[in-house]
Amino acid sequence: MPTIPFTDREMKRAWRENFQASQVASRSNANRLLLFYSVECGLKAILMQRRAVTSTDLCNEIGIAQHNINKLLDYLSAGRQLKLPSPCMLPPIRVKGDKRLRELTSGQVNQMWRYGGRVSHILDERRNEIQLTDEFVEKKLMEIAEWIKGELNK
Repeated sequence: MPTIPFTDREMKRAWRENFQASQVASRSNANRLLLFYSVECGLKAILMQRRAVTSTDLCNEIGIAQHNINKLLDYLSAGRQLKLPSPCMLPPIRVKGDKRLRELTSGQVNQMWRYGGRVSHILDERRNEIQLTDEFVEKKLMEIAEWIKGELNK
């Protein structure tokens, strides 16, 4: 299914409005999901600005990255320090008696929060578990949001 094109102005407005809506006092997956989408829109707006295009369908990288925040950061040469931890793990589940591990990328964090999941840990290079929280992932998204503000105000 082809993606719906959006203008650079619409992407910037989506960034601002989703960011504002995500900043309420109580923190939940719903707030974090809006923050995730805000960051995604902001990164895409910067990418469009740098590529001098006015519609998302004119920027191939947007179609390739889809929701992958780290891939968008790579396209923008934003640096490793802004990247979301990846791969993240959700607590395992049992299906018909079988234990299933659930691993997600930085492009699937939105699914986790949309469906009520919570991150439990990340895996290092040696596949060792390091505890991780949704609050930490949210903090990383806020760091990216601050970077986006600076880039869009240039």
